[in-house]
Amino acid sequence: MRGRGGRAISEFETFFWVIFAGATVGLVFDFYRSFRRWQNWGQILTFFGDVTFSLIAMVILFYYFERANALDFRLYIIWGSLLGLGLYLRVLSRFALRAFFGFYRFIAFLAELIQRGIRIPIRGLVLIMRPPFAILQWLSLLLFRIGEVIFFKRVVNTKIKLREWLKTLLPPRTNG
Repeated sequence: MRGRGGRAISEFETFFWVIFAGATVGLVFDFYRSFRRWQNWGQILTFFGDVTFSLIAMVILFYYFERANALDFRLYIIWGSLLGLGLYLRVLSRFALRAFFGFYRFIAFLAELIQRGIRIPIRGLVLIMRPPFAILQWLSLLLFRIGEVIFFKRVVNTKIKLREWLKTLLPPRTNG
């Protein structure tokens, strides 16, 4: 048999690559399902994730089948990849899932540390800016009250004068 680059490879090596292809698909599947469970995806995201996983699995199988026997379709390719998937799921899957969830917890821990690290300068900035903001708030309220005293009476007087002027333009009402 000819493998990649026209190099002759043995049946054992071919079968190894085919089994390894199935195990790799199983590892990617465990990563995908653990990530999906960790993120609590809904039905729509799960559907798109399943389609993406299927495409990735197809690329993985294509790569290893090409490496194993230059994409010569043989029945043992299917059986070997199913055997590799079954062996992976039976033997290594639970350890991989634990490792993935541990990795996710570690990532969440790092994200929390980064978030806390960002909060510290922001809290410091809030403390530094509190007195100037209070002064500006007091000053703006003072200016509003002064403007209210100065302009409110003029606006009310203008409104009353406008009503009186409009009354002079209209004919008088008759009660009859």
